[in-house]
Amino acid sequence: MRRSIDVATWKPQGVKSLEKAADEAVRSETNVVVVAGPGAGKTELLAQRACFLLETSLCRKPQRILAISFKRDAAKNLRDRVRLRCGPELASRFDSLTFDAFAKSLVDRFRRAVPLSWRPAANYAINFDISERKTRQWLEQIPANEGGLSPAQIASLTTERLYITEFIGKPLPLVPQSPQTTQQAAVASLWSFLLHHGGKSAVNFQMLGRIAEVLLRANPKILRALQASYAYVFLDEFQDTTGIQYALTKTAFMGTSSVLTAVGDNKQRIMGWAGALDGVFGEFHKDFKAEVLRLANNYRAAPELVRILGHLTKAIDPEAVPPVAIDNGADGPGECRVLVFDDHKAEAKYLAAAIERWVTVEGLVPRDICVLTRNRPADYTELLRDLLEGKVEARIESELQDLLAEPVTPLVLAMLRLATQAQAGDARTIILEFLSDSGDIEYQAGARHDERRLSTAVKSLREEILKAAKDEAGATKVVERIVQFLTHEALAAAYPQYGQGTFLSDTLSQLAKALAGYLEDREWSDALDGLEGADSVPIMTMHKSKGLEYHTVVFVGLEDSALWGFKNSEAEETRGFFVAFSRAKKRALFTFCRERPRASGRAPEAQGRTTIGRLYELLEQAGVHPEDVEAPRG
Repeated sequence: MRRSIDVATWKPQGVKSLEKAADEAVRSETNVVVVAGPGAGKTELLAQRACFLLETSLCRKPQRILAISFKRDAAKNLRDRVRLRCGPELASRFDSLTFDAFAKSLVDRFRRAVPLSWRPAANYAINFDISERKTRQWLEQIPANEGGLSPAQIASLTTERLYITEFIGKPLPLVPQSPQTTQQAAVASLWSFLLHHGGKSAVNFQMLGRIAEVLLRANPKILRALQASYAYVFLDEFQDTTGIQYALTKTAFMGTSSVLTAVGDNKQRIMGWAGALDGVFGEFHKDFKAEVLRLANNYRAAPELVRILGHLTKAIDPEAVPPVAIDNGADGPGECRVLVFDDHKAEAKYLAAAIERWVTVEGLVPRDICVLTRNRPADYTELLRDLLEGKVEARIESELQDLLAEPVTPLVLAMLRLATQAQAGDARTIILEFLSDSGDIEYQAGARHDERRLSTAVKSLREEILKAAKDEAGATKVVERIVQFLTHEALAAAYPQYGQGTFLSDTLSQLAKALAGYLEDREWSDALDGLEGADSVPIMTMHKSKGLEYHTVVFVGLEDSALWGFKNSEAEETRGFFVAFSRAKKRALFTFCRERPRASGRAPEAQGRTTIGRLYELLEQAGVHPEDVEAPRG
């Protein structure tokens, strides 16, 4: 058992020091909101705070720390960082979840305490087709005897707005009221139909957020137990917090002894389309009486990029602290360029040659490079991917990001590596730590027993792989064998979001299908590398890149047609541009084509940059001027 460290003598773990504001946040005994720009080390700050609280026993046993993030990969990165900094024993009292997983865990654990009107069935399904765009279709399915509206009534509704402002836009009442308007009748019937039709329930994560909040409001004992369990709460990427998530946070922790630390950057609020609250920092400051701390250091980018970032920062938020480069430029000052091409063919040819040169001459690995687009990455990079084929692998991985960030995925992949590779020490560590943390009495014989169980399971899995077909059915059988060893019970205990419903089985099905796609022309070991993207250049939208970092970032299509929302949402699109630029550590390139097809297979059309001229102005004010570029010959 580890002895606690005195508060006065505690020092940061794994880093030389923290800047003054970060150190204050780490040691704070009150609610704090930390405004931290890109590269400021937000994940490291929260990991150090967790170490401080656990190692000094300010977070006393059996109390825990709850960290809530917006994205699954952010939750995973923070969980991994805490484990690295303070070890598995203390990290076992650190729960890192997304808001969605947190809400789902509450509903799963205390489902029977949810008010009956809002209680989902035990085997509820997560249905991603429940959305504002499909609200009308759902309303049309509701039978008249279950409160369904007439076609004329449905036609009178603006259903997308109804979904956003009424269906998931308001907290659920403890006791449903009789509808007085057509809108209220539509909302009531839709909730009832989705939760209770045919004895089954279909929900999305927004609904689960509302159900979790009303659960806590209706059950003071459960609420007090939650607050007693979590003495400290971290809120990561706080700028992306939605109204649903903030309402859940307030109900759970406002006015309690739990100490909250919110970390984020209002300059990176690019999820307004997904409901991110405008002004959430100010609301948190007021509601939780939180001190505001601002970080200045940028640990990510080269000096030249930080200089340009300072211009962008001032334009977006004049009150922001100017970023300070920690990189001294010893390995280069960094570069930012805006490249102008005649058409997308010249652009693709130039970029393909550049990427190949960066890999073969400069020595970058493909994963050091990222290609971003505002939207439709498949269309914008089709020709580039064709030209790179056989030279440097590149893939669109927006859809794979969430799957790879699911906690069960590294466990499945680790088991597969143990069964298919001679040396897989890291994979063995991952599984043994999971077995050790599972806490099942069957495993109390200790590490040797776990080693023997794992060796037996790996041998059996190896035999299963040898006879499995290299298709989706074969991959499914292999994944099922792994889950039999890990057990659904242990997975649900370790990751509450897998506790009920079909979320775990759905995730495993997606994983088997993705793995099968890489097995078509590869052996199992190579398929694992392919699935993880170890040797491929990632291609994604700028929204998917948030929280990530790369040596070189190429933003394809800085054009009016790509940023079509700029005219009506200039502030949010400017923040999106800021996010894209700030992913780069050493090199940031933006491209413009005078002609580009709107979609794959379409004829090229003239492109402009008048509507988004403000972005070009910002770059030029920072000394970055567009330059005409010719494609390499050959």
